Amino acid sequence: MSNKLHIGILAAGKGSRMESTLPKVLHKLNGKSLIDYVLETASELNPESTTLVVGFEKDLVKSHTQNYKVNYVSQDNQLGTGHAVLQMQSILENQHGHLLILSGDVPNISSNSLLPIISHHIKNNRCATVVTAVVSDSTGYGRIVRNINGELLKIVEEKDCNDEQRGIKEINSGIFIFKISELFPELKNIKSNNAQSEYYLTDVMELIGKKMPVHASIIEDSSEVLGINTINQLSDLENNNS
Repeated sequence: MSNKLHIGILAAGKGSRMESTLPKVLHKLNGKSLIDYVLETASELNPESTTLVVGFEKDLVKSHTQNYKVNYVSQDNQLGTGHAVLQMQSILENQHGHLLILSGDVPNISSNSLLPIISHHIKNNRCATVVTAVVSDSTGYGRIVRNINGELLKIVEEKDCNDEQRGIKEINSGIFIFKISELFPELKNIKSNNAQSEYYLTDVMELIGKKMPVHASIIEDSSEVLGINTINQLSDLENNNS
């Protein structure tokens, strides 16, 4: 068993709902770009490597992050989170250990909250863990579907939810930990037959779960996993953080 931790950060999106030509991860929260918060948290976890997935205006993102110790891979066509992570294969597929996936537009996540979840995942040599949160309003997020024993069954994106699933308050944070040796072979098997016609990283959880147990770990402070999709959300977060 390897306890080595690698980190991948998804930062390729345009963020069309931000109504700006600036890449979403370069928008500022309290004077600092969103991606800086995430990279600082990543460095506090002392990973073996950090890989940034860039895409929209990638030269701008690379220039902004050049002082960090990171590898870059490009997702030139934004075909979903699963497709984004697949771009890391050339760098990581022969590495041992585990890969933590973070999102470049989720600035509040803290290393203190992640550390016990990562430790639990590695100590138990899990193949896949998703970080979840319980929120009062789950609109816009993928829902965590558990079986009658409370074990993770699947993750359903909102546009693919039925009425019952829409009422679930436990959400997917977009933060995952995978055993590297299990991740990349399964990534090649996911399909895009969903409402978005995208390759969802969440579908990998279901594929791995058919072979061995996968885990869902609830983060204590749900505000840490709030993502930024609009200028209004950015403004709200700035007001809450000030």
